[in-house]
Amino acid sequence: TLSRGPLSLDFEAWRAFWNGAEVTLTVMEFNLLAALLRAPTKAFSRDELIDRAYEGVVVSDRTVDSHIRRVRQKFAAVGGTVVETVHGIGYRLGLP
Repeated sequence: TLSRGPLSLDFEAWRAFWNGAEVTLTVMEFNLLAALLRAPTKAFSRDELIDRAYEGVVVSDRTVDSHIRRVRQKFAAVGGTVVETVHGIGYRLGLP
């Protein structure tokens, strides 16, 4: 389990939680969030996220945007904000 603030990821069960409420993620969404959580202060470019989260799967940078959008929607449904945009760079974990 890896946690920061109200966000928690259980790597054995592939489950994500916000303040104890489970948030259902796809494998790619989970991997993306895990990459951000492992380096919580780093701003990642889309290419860096592709290398870390998609592990050999060929995707476009717009696929990253699509997964980020869905992660944001899922966490917003339980009152959470987990990803912030760093204009001109990409994304980083958006926890207080």
